[in-house]
Amino acid sequence: MVSGSILLLPEGSHAILVEKATQSLFLLRGTLHDTPELVEVFRANTGEQDGDKQSEGDLRTPEGIYFFTGVIDGSELPPEYGLRAFVTNYPNIFDRLAGKHGSNIWLHATDEPERITNGYNTRGCVVVTNEDMNRLTPIIRTGPYTGSTALVVKEHLRRLDPEGAGSFLQEMLKLVADWEAAWESMDIDRFMAFYSWSFSSMGRNYDAFRAYKGRLTRQYEYIKVDISNLHIFRHDGGVVTAFDQRYESDRYRAQSAKRLYFRLEEEGWKIVLETSRITPFVPTEREPAEVEIGQLVADWESAWESMDIDRYMAFYGRSFSSRGMDYARYRAYKSQLIERYSYIRVDISNLRVYPREGGMVASFDQRYESDGFRARSSKQLYLELEEGAWKIVKETSEER
Repeated sequence: MVSGSILLLPEGSHAILVEKATQSLFLLRGTLHDTPELVEVFRANTGEQDGDKQSEGDLRTPEGIYFFTGVIDGSELPPEYGLRAFVTNYPNIFDRLAGKHGSNIWLHATDEPERITNGYNTRGCVVVTNEDMNRLTPIIRTGPYTGSTALVVKEHLRRLDPEGAGSFLQEMLKLVADWEAAWESMDIDRFMAFYSWSFSSMGRNYDAFRAYKGRLTRQYEYIKVDISNLHIFRHDGGVVTAFDQRYESDRYRAQSAKRLYFRLEEEGWKIVLETSRITPFVPTEREPAEVEIGQLVADWESAWESMDIDRYMAFYGRSFSSRGMDYARYRAYKSQLIERYSYIRVDISNLRVYPREGGMVASFDQRYESDGFRARSSKQLYLELEEGAWKIVKETSEER
């Protein structure tokens, strides 16, 4: 089964697809391939009135992309709800933009199995038997996180040929990859071109969000974003992407579960809402260049403390420049300090190593002490490869 609604599920993830016209619930599972596989089909009931839900009490089942946000045990509900009920996030952003409203749209069970055979008899919820609810419960995940199970409801399912589904999937994969690259470019115009004028997030509208992101790009030396565990869902003119995101800059790093809600507008697919929930940060294995430069900084620190000018300047490239001094003048300046002091002690903390165009940067907090001077500063060493070895070509420092 190739669905136009469940476009991408990572291996082990599940999604639920409901077709109102046939009163059917389809359970799909992610695979190693791009096409999710059909696991099982269940009989399900939807609202007694035809059409998409518009308002509270209209007895219609909403159509769209929803996520389960919680579960209520049947002991806390009237018997008609059966064993349990899974709560959805209706109305979603697409519903709100369309002026739809209402609440309490659930996937729940029933103590009356014969009710399922009649069809179209709920107040708007999707209903299955107690037996089927027990089979679905172990795979349904709730909450704001990436793995939260999606519920996609359609009047008639759109079944695509593999080629058609693959083409649209590639379009959306490229869209997400381009968004990621634009963020890393720190070009605010390029980045905000992905967002709708009606965008909102965390209480910020388009203008406030642009100003917020603009401040960040001015503060940071670099931004790196890695996306994993990507899910993609589609309903009519809306697409939801859910994924795990690893964000890193020279001053901040975090991992989060994120959703981007895209709407098809005149200029193409635009983000109308993004949600994010911080998740525990898991360090990744460092790149070989980062490990090498981390050791280089430790050796550079030791050479400075040794007060051996030849050993110390061996870390600097011939193209080095800092505060108006080239390599020769910088060497002379450091030699004067070494001759003046009886000792030098340097303590480095909060080391961060990250890439930049043409090389790498080592950024850290530094505590410097000699018998004639003490200081604390934030320091950056800019390094480039010279004849196969990393050399410092620029150095900046800001007193704290």
